[in-house]
Parts: sequence; structure tokens; C-alpha cells
Amino acid sequence: MALINSAMSCSAGVSSSLDDFDNVIDHYLRYSPDTLTLLDTLHQQDPEFAMGHVFKGYQLKMASDPRLLPALDQSIAAARASAGHPREQAHVAVLDAWRRDNSRQASDALATILADHPTDLIALKAANHLHFYRGDAEGMRTEILASLPHWPKDHPWRNFVLGMLSFGHEECGDYKAAQHYGEAAVDAEPLDMWAAHAVAHVHQMQGTYTDGITWIEQCGKQWTHTNNFGHHLTWHKALMLLARGQTEAALAVYDRELLDCLQDDFYLDICNAASLLWRLDLAGIALGERWQVLLDYVHRCHDQELVFISLHYLIVAAKNHDQGAIDQAMSNLKAWSLRPIEQGEVCNTVGLAIATAIVDLTSGHQARGLEVLAKALPELHLIGGSHAQRELFFDVSQHYQKELL
Repeated sequence: MALINSAMSCSAGVSSSLDDFDNVIDHYLRYSPDTLTLLDTLHQQDPEFAMGHVFKGYQLKMASDPRLLPALDQSIAAARASAGHPREQAHVAVLDAWRRDNSRQASDALATILADHPTDLIALKAANHLHFYRGDAEGMRTEILASLPHWPKDHPWRNFVLGMLSFGHEECGDYKAAQHYGEAAVDAEPLDMWAAHAVAHVHQMQGTYTDGITWIEQCGKQWTHTNNFGHHLTWHKALMLLARGQTEAALAVYDRELLDCLQDDFYLDICNAASLLWRLDLAGIALGERWQVLLDYVHRCHDQELVFISLHYLIVAAKNHDQGAIDQAMSNLKAWSLRPIEQGEVCNTVGLAIATAIVDLTSGHQARGLEVLAKALPELHLIGGSHAQRELFFDVSQHYQKELL
């Protein structure tokens, strides 16, 4: 039996599709850059393989790039036309909701799928992503804890679920459990970057920076043929170097390992760059023209995908004092805050205030910016992302408070 059918049954028009989809999922779990190429090859042989279209739809949506919406629409249409049984149809409903930016409805629908099919790995991964960017750490952990007992201990994909559990524990503050499950997952599968990432977070949050740097460097030896997520682990290494006072070493990591990937125009790479550069700026490092290089990506200020991401694009515009881009970004955020969707609510509750603070703090209005930021920080978790990522805004607040003393 194909692994996919042992975890979640799939309808297929061609018998080999199930084994081929196993291969797609294997590559996906190991962060292979050719995952979608393999999926396209599968669909050439079996155009009506529904879960393949569902999986592609999720990958396109999780890329958080509105330029991919036409391709997402094609995947949803193909999935709807080929969905053969209720679970596949339920996934189409999730994608429909998410496509309409109704992330709350999508998350609830995924929870329903997982209640009936707890080893539906595609649902589990999509749900995990939504919990993460909805600021719901406890939901992220709880859903994995509910799924784990249903996985046979010898199932090859179970270790990846342990890696997901590790990160859930870390974001909920249980660092001992996070390290235990994360290290076990990496020991079983060195290419489980999500598990390695969870352990890196443990070291960062506990201040064991030397151990964290060693961990990332050792794990990174296995990541020579992985996708852009590896750059995010490198970003963590740079943060740990910076925390140790090795500012020049952190800057060298940026120049050597985090700069070239920016040309992919992938949101996480830009978020990594913007947040690291601002931290280096706060540390008093002369950055030369490094901020200007990021101006190529401020066009993404128009996006309405995730407030967390849009704030990082605004940082780029604000640090470059690009008033046109700042005005466009703020106008977009104000319009977004009026939309009756969850991210619109997040923008209204906290995102617009953080954006205002970013602009004030970088334009000589530090006292006003600090006042606005202080009111927003208690609700900061709503923008999603990790504690380590959101820590930037606390660092910024502390820095400017000291400047005003």
C-alpha cells in the first residue's frame, strides 16, 4: 500500500499516482525545491488526481503572494472537478474559504477534517501554517497532540509530526519538551528542517546562543539541496551571533548567505533581511547601501496576504525614507483594516498601530511612535509569526526608550 493511503485515502485515475504522490510528499517534508515539479509530472500522467491539486493549492496559498492567485484558482477548479469523495471535497471547501481570505473558516474546516481523519498530513500541515500566522500557538500544539496517537510508531512520516509537535511546544513555552521532540525528529530524519528550526528557537529563547549556533551549523551540513527555508535557519544563526555581541560576524552572515536569495522575491527572505538589518542598525552597525537593495521589493506593500509580512515590507520603505512607498503602504493597511476578514480585524486591532509606530520611529517622532507601539505590544501575538520574529518590536521599543532618556 502506498504511504499516502495509509495516512489518508486518495482517489486516483492511474494506479501509479499514489506511489508518485508518496514521492511528492517525501520531497515536500524534506524541503526539496523540486516538489512542485514532481507534482506537475504526476498531473501530466493523471490530470484528475484530486489530492495533488489540493496539495498544490495549499502550497500556492501558503506562499502568501497575490501574483500566484490565478494559479491557485486553477488548482481549486481542478480539485473541485476531480474530488471523488467527501474528504477531498472538504479540502476544496477549505481552499475556497482560504482563497477568499476567510482564514478562520478555513482553520475551522481543517479541524473538522482532522477530527475525522487525524493522519491527514496535508490537512495537518495546512492547519499548522494557519495557526502559526493567526497567532494561535496553543491551537498549533493541540492539533498535533490530537493527531500523534493515531500514527503507527513505524510510519515513516510520524517523525515529521514529532517535529511539528516540537515547534508547538516551543511556541507555548515548554522548551524541555520542544528540545526532546525536536532532537528526536532530527535524529530520525536530518532533513526535517522544521524540527531543526524548533530546536534553534529553543536555544534562542533560552539564551543558549553558542549551543544554538553549533546546532544550526551541524544540521545545516545536510541542507545543501533544500529550498529557501534554510535561509531562515541562517537568519536565526545571525540573530544568535548578534545576541553574543558578534555584530560584524552577524553582518557577514547577512552578506554571505542572506543577500543573494532576495532575488527570489519570497516573502520570508525579505522578512529575514528587514528584521536582521533593523536589529543591526539598532546595534550601531554602519549598513551602507544594504537598505537600498531591499527597495526592489517594496512593491509588495500593496499585498493583503498577512499583516505580519506587510509590516516587514513597510519597514523597508520606512528605513529608506521612501515617502511614496510609505504612503501607499499606509493607505493599503487602512483599507485592509476595514475589510470584514480575520486579517482585516488583525490590521484594525494591532497592525495599523504597529505600522504607524514604525513610520514615526524612523522619521524623527520617537516619543509619539513609542506611545503608539506601547499600546499595541500586548496584542502583538495576533499578527502571527514566532516569538523570536515578533521580538523585533520589543527590541525596537527598548532601544528608542533608552534613546529618549
